[in-house]
Amino acid sequence: PNIPGYRVSGSNTPARIISGDYFDYVDLPGNRSGIVIADVTGKGVPAGLLMAMCRSILRLTALAAVSPSEVLALVNRHLFPDVREDMFVSLVYVVIDNGIGNLRMARAGHDAPLMFRSGIGRVETIKPPGLALGIDEGDVFERVTKDLDLHMESGDCLLLYTDGVCEAVNKADDEFGADRLETEFLKSAPMGAEAIVDSIRQAVSSFVGNQPQMDDITLIAIEKR
Repeated sequence: PNIPGYRVSGSNTPARIISGDYFDYVDLPGNRSGIVIADVTGKGVPAGLLMAMCRSILRLTALAAVSPSEVLALVNRHLFPDVREDMFVSLVYVVIDNGIGNLRMARAGHDAPLMFRSGIGRVETIKPPGLALGIDEGDVFERVTKDLDLHMESGDCLLLYTDGVCEAVNKADDEFGADRLETEFLKSAPMGAEAIVDSIRQAVSSFVGNQPQMDDITLIAIEKR
């Protein structure tokens, strides 16, 4: 997407023909932009159908509320009646104030995003509280899921990803893991959003080798210019 003051790069590699992961970019009123990454339990057609429903509902509700957590609360209430007991959706929704470096994030039970701080050359784990979509009808979800405000300086990078990255396994049945992900992110972040996504994809592929991909792999890198 063309977001003033940012560069954004995203990638989805499905484990099957239809992915249960998704990522999306939403134009919002008030000179804002929305970025979302999500993962449905399971794979194939059932996961893809639920994700398509989630995407449609989120795109509508994103225009009706300013707060990311309020948007997710509306999505959860609309989605809950159609979610099977053995399924749920984890999701991160980020709203960006175009150009100025301010972000607001809500996390619905998803893997915690990583933030590279260029000024100190370190990676932080970002953990706003939240419950996955489709588990609770609404009251508990809305009590638990909260917004987190962040600010990005020039050169900072935010990484969103699904669990298929860390859970990728090699022939020794070892997982790629959070430590390898953080190391690769730290190494590639100074080179920008596209380099982050390419570098992590290549690192996972090299680690896994000829082993079959067991889960969908999705990445979004957000770089502040």
